[in-house]
Amino acid sequence: MTIRRFLSQTVRLNHCWSIGVLSLFLTAGCKEETKSKSGLEIISVDLSQSRSGKLSEFFEPHIEYIWLEDKEDEAHLTSGLQEIHFYQNRIFTLDIFGCKCIQIFDKSGKYLARIKAYGEGPGEYLDFDAAAFVDGELVLLGVFPRKIMWFNLDGEFLRELSFRERLGPGVFSDHDQRYYLYTPTREPDGYFVKSFDKSLQDEMNYFPYDPERFYFEDSGRDYFKKSQDHLYYGMTFWDTIYQVEDGHFIPKLAFDFGKYGQNPDDLKNMDDIMQRLDFLNNQTKMYFYSRYFLTEKQLYTVLTYENKGYSLFFDRENQKSHVIKGRLLNDIDGGYDPEGFAYNFTPRKIGLKVPGKTLYKELLEKKEAMGRAEFETWAKNQGLNFTTTVLAAKDSENPVLMVYTQK
Repeated sequence: MTIRRFLSQTVRLNHCWSIGVLSLFLTAGCKEETKSKSGLEIISVDLSQSRSGKLSEFFEPHIEYIWLEDKEDEAHLTSGLQEIHFYQNRIFTLDIFGCKCIQIFDKSGKYLARIKAYGEGPGEYLDFDAAAFVDGELVLLGVFPRKIMWFNLDGEFLRELSFRERLGPGVFSDHDQRYYLYTPTREPDGYFVKSFDKSLQDEMNYFPYDPERFYFEDSGRDYFKKSQDHLYYGMTFWDTIYQVEDGHFIPKLAFDFGKYGQNPDDLKNMDDIMQRLDFLNNQTKMYFYSRYFLTEKQLYTVLTYENKGYSLFFDRENQKSHVIKGRLLNDIDGGYDPEGFAYNFTPRKIGLKVPGKTLYKELLEKKEAMGRAEFETWAKNQGLNFTTTVLAAKDSENPVLMVYTQK
């Protein structure tokens, strides 16, 4: 069944339903209801329409630059920060694979404190996957040994709660005051999503494991995304992003890759892991990958086709796709031209990080290309914020955060 033919139909939800290329499995408290598929947003991707793009098309005309200073030894950051959160005038950086710690900076980038509780005892962890912020506290999720941990915003341990079952990364939804956690289950009776109320008592389960489907070996850290008004869930190699509404995961956005789309069964039939990795890295066609950001007006995600990368912006108000190849021209302040975006700092604010030393080299190259007089005029006017931040961070391996506000 094609997506467009499917759109004209109505599907009755009653605990579990399957709809061809768009599959949804809802359990644990599903109510029988009818939902018209006319509200499903179809994201059509045609690489023949790919083009170059400018930042001003998709972002507000202001870029914020924040250097996370490394003037103290404890403030040094490794290259692999998996999450960066802005919360209550502070910046929290999660290093899952390096120091296994969370470093805390103020909103201007000055170092304040760190959470480093590596160990096997009470108040300690061996691994963690994500952080949420609830009622002025930092909640550590996806912890091993299996528990959830609470810290205050200064990094001091408060309490913890242990679980028998495995609980992965996730979020806390302010919209319905519930936790939503991903678990990479492969158990016949397992579920990929578990939800708890704030007291961690009322449990609901969603998306049961289906042995007939192909599941990507992924951490799931990027599967949940919060906009200003909603919580969304998108899983790698699924072509649908779901919106959480009254305890239900409702299909909201669906990708139509047409002739460019990858059939997941091609990977499912590859038993050799190295063959599968080679295919994914060099030959795979287009599929939804879980690095995406959503607002009520716009979706951004990264796409790959036969080892070539693209940025996809979907205008939700006009239902129009923009496939961008290469870097986006920074026509806002003339500074750094981004190739993609890696972090969701807050709803609407996304961005990336680049080491100070790297940006300084680019600044020198820009000066040489522009000529001294033109460069000095630009640096004192349009490029003032960018230049000032980069010069302060020019000897630093710590990153400069570039923060863009989505339209």
